[in-house]
Amino acid sequence: MKKKLLLGILFSVSISFHIKAQDFPQKFEKEFCTCLSGKTNYTDETFKTCSYEVMSKLQKDFENFHNSTANKNRNDFMKDLMIRLINNCDPFYIHMADVKKTGMDKFRNDYKEMSIDSLKNKFTETKLLSDYWEIANWYFAHNENEQAERMYKEILKNEPDQIEAAYMLGALYDELGKYKEAKVLYDKVYESTGNIQYRLYSEMDLKKIE
Repeated sequence: MKKKLLLGILFSVSISFHIKAQDFPQKFEKEFCTCLSGKTNYTDETFKTCSYEVMSKLQKDFENFHNSTANKNRNDFMKDLMIRLINNCDPFYIHMADVKKTGMDKFRNDYKEMSIDSLKNKFTETKLLSDYWEIANWYFAHNENEQAERMYKEILKNEPDQIEAAYMLGALYDELGKYKEAKVLYDKVYESTGNIQYRLYSEMDLKKIE
């Protein structure tokens, strides 16, 4: 009888510990978003600071969570956290939108310095899809969207796994408000690269669709 009672107590404690450990992602998300909400400028350094502050505060909780999830590594945890934040934390969503806009602004500025004739001449010499992609990028950067879309699709028809073209076509669809189409392409790029940035862009489009 005592043995059964002891086992029952141990089982109850184990379940309670597991539940508390599973609450950690929500707790971390809340603390992290609260930290971000107190900032006025969302930079990469801001996110590093908040991550350090919150992780230091919740170190014991993180260790319990880490142990209860078969030592799930920190990178996987942070990836999961960023997906939660993009859906539940406005400051993080705003930061990622700004990161994407900054990247697109740089993309356009880079291609402003290039001549379409020189890009076409290079492709005539090489016949490489990578050089054809550069021409498509030039059209995208100069808002000649129909031409850019046609060329990206042509590249993907010839090389379905050409990730650069898939990403740029996704970015183009984003700017055209074709969020479902963009999401499909971002998912494809994420599956190929494992880069969480593309998963976050996919989640951002999902929010726009909903």
